[in-house]
Amino acid sequence: MALQYPVTKGEFKEEFTIFHIDEKADLRAYTATGNMLVDSDNLSFVYLLDGEEGYTYIRFNEDIWSSLKEILNKDLPVMLVDETGEKLELVEIKEELAYLVENIKGNSNYGNEMNQAVESVFLTATS
Repeated sequence: MALQYPVTKGEFKEEFTIFHIDEKADLRAYTATGNMLVDSDNLSFVYLLDGEEGYTYIRFNEDIWSSLKEILNKDLPVMLVDETGEKLELVEIKEELAYLVENIKGNSNYGNEMNQAVESVFLTATS
């Protein structure tokens, strides 16, 4: 089974956006793939990292989606940071996320719960 790290918070800096994981992941051992998946059963977007032992999943669960939505509106690099401060740029995450959100909109293949959750977070106007 692939390693999985849930993102615990998003932070917006002047020069980049940071997503934190609360574990030591040795991010130097990974390559960002630029690919994301949807886990409809767990209401999660999953960014893939490639490492020696295969893929590792970076999970963006529903509780972090409001921060994830913000990257679509900013033209900044997106960094993943582990508990030691090690960083890895999540290349093409904005493009992948935008594509997935657009694909999920009105698409029952992802299930009603995922569809409604995505639409309520990503497709509503920010006040």
